[in-house]
Amino acid sequence: MVDLTRKEVAELLNKVSLIHQNFLPNDTKRTQIFKKGYESLIHFMEGYAYERQGAAKAYPKIAVSCISNKYQNGNDWRVPTKDDAEYLWEDYKRIAKNDYHLLDNKTREPKVNKTCNPMNEDEGVISKLASNGISNIAAHIKDLIICRKTTEAHNFLKGIRGIGEKIASLYLRDIAYLAGLDEKSISYLYLLQPIDTWIEQTLKILFGSDVPKKLCKKQELIVNLCKESKVSSISFNQGAWILGSQIATEFGTFKRALTKYNSAQKFIQNHVEEKKGYLRVVENVLNSLRSR
Repeated sequence: MVDLTRKEVAELLNKVSLIHQNFLPNDTKRTQIFKKGYESLIHFMEGYAYERQGAAKAYPKIAVSCISNKYQNGNDWRVPTKDDAEYLWEDYKRIAKNDYHLLDNKTREPKVNKTCNPMNEDEGVISKLASNGISNIAAHIKDLIICRKTTEAHNFLKGIRGIGEKIASLYLRDIAYLAGLDEKSISYLYLLQPIDTWIEQTLKILFGSDVPKKLCKKQELIVNLCKESKVSSISFNQGAWILGSQIATEFGTFKRALTKYNSAQKFIQNHVEEKKGYLRVVENVLNSLRSR
């Protein structure tokens, strides 16, 4: 079969994005994050705040633990204060040290990467919400996007300690998707394109040496391709990530999936069979436990 055109690749990734969307909150959760400030904060801390490379897997768990303790699982949630930010940061360090044994071998202080930790009392997410009088981060970002203040939303997120370009764009992308926003009405749509290794590889496969070096130009290249192909740029981004990271898992396989339609079908089918096999084993274990 002949190689896929760029338009056909865009259409393929648009379809594959449905798999990625299974990773995002269901309709009930979607409603909660825009209506309940506590739920939106937990959603942000669990799925975005610590997504930078090298962050300890325990970090988001510690954040959720101290937030849930402080606000009684959301029952006491309100616009946080600077005092809250200070209290939560101290509690974060206490939990990291006592419950997770995260200690610096030299200083014996909690090993929490304070420079990049979004729970830091100084310029962390809690102090950011406090200083701006915000109780719901998801609703705030959604409203900014709706008001065509995408740049302001992006900068707000980057102003949180530990949040860089990629995570800010990732959160914008998913908030726009979860809120069901019309891409045609979003200003600076390219800011909703997080560029990770799989998007970089997608661009390399599609455009070769013509891929621009500047981040914003790469993002704009994707948006323009999706406009020409009449597909969602958000779905394109989601589809590339899920196909690369979860199905292909390495560059050679990923390249074949994006150049041969039957290869893409084959790899997705293999992925399905692997998941079925895994679930059969899990079910057998569960049945053996029930038979005791």
